[in-house]
Amino acid sequence: MKKLKGAAKRILGGLQNRLSKLACFGQSKHKAKQAAKAAYLKEHGNLDGYNPAKVDGIFSIGTMETYRAAMQPFAEWCSAHNVKNAGQITEAHAAAYLLEREAAGLSPWTVSRDLSAINKAMGFSLSKGEVGLCQRKKSEITRSREETANDRRRFSKYQEQITVARACGCRRASVTRITPNDCVRNSRGQVVGIRLVEKGGKERIAPVLNEYKDRVTSIVDKAQEAAKPLFRAYDSHIDNHRFRAEYCAALLRQLEQEQAQGKPWFGGDLSPQNYIHLSGRDKHCGDTYRGHPAQVVAAVSGAMGHNRLEIVFSHYNYTE
Repeated sequence: MKKLKGAAKRILGGLQNRLSKLACFGQSKHKAKQAAKAAYLKEHGNLDGYNPAKVDGIFSIGTMETYRAAMQPFAEWCSAHNVKNAGQITEAHAAAYLLEREAAGLSPWTVSRDLSAINKAMGFSLSKGEVGLCQRKKSEITRSREETANDRRRFSKYQEQITVARACGCRRASVTRITPNDCVRNSRGQVVGIRLVEKGGKERIAPVLNEYKDRVTSIVDKAQEAAKPLFRAYDSHIDNHRFRAEYCAALLRQLEQEQAQGKPWFGGDLSPQNYIHLSGRDKHCGDTYRGHPAQVVAAVSGAMGHNRLEIVFSHYNYTE
């Protein structure tokens, strides 16, 4: 990135300083959301108008880096429009900048990221609808949906990491954090679940697919120290999100087959009720959802670290 001068440099410094003050690294975003919800309920007496997505603070280093990077072009634009410092930026400035970015042909995802970054830095609550921005369409997502050159690489050095990722559907960052102590075993000594603390600080036991239990157990049994991560590295070119999608589809098939055959779910090693957390409209969707048993879909969503039925199909189940 080029170095800024004058007002643009001053604006950028002000914006990034505002973001830095929001750093909550190492804290649980999930707990912060629960506290914010309780505070809103206490103040208003009900949850009318409450936005469950809104929470003060930035909990991820990656999110902080993304937001900070989005500030430079915004600072340059503000300087070119006679803004002298960050304190002078208004919602009108932000809206005009975002509309200009959209008109220049930037993707809805990039503009949406910019909107989130500016809202966070300035304390605004602008929405795409208010500004008049295009909505993102899930049908246009290409990430992990289309083959790339990296998909044809074998990544032979990382086969054990890939096995674990495919077995439990963990996010990329978790691969180099999992320790033997995080592994849940059944009475036969098989690893049947892996404790994960992922997005927003939420903790869950990710079920290991039945077909992977022996392989994962073999990998974990080789570990020398129970409290140290199983793996030190994981190639950034590996399409881990694809593995999550494959896991989602495989777990859906596994649970449907177990239910149809009258067998206990998860091979009888884990309680389904630990993964079914339906709320809102999902609680009243009936016995089936998009042609699948609703309780099965709910369990898959919970295993993925979510609690909504729709996300199983819109975000992950595109591999078949």
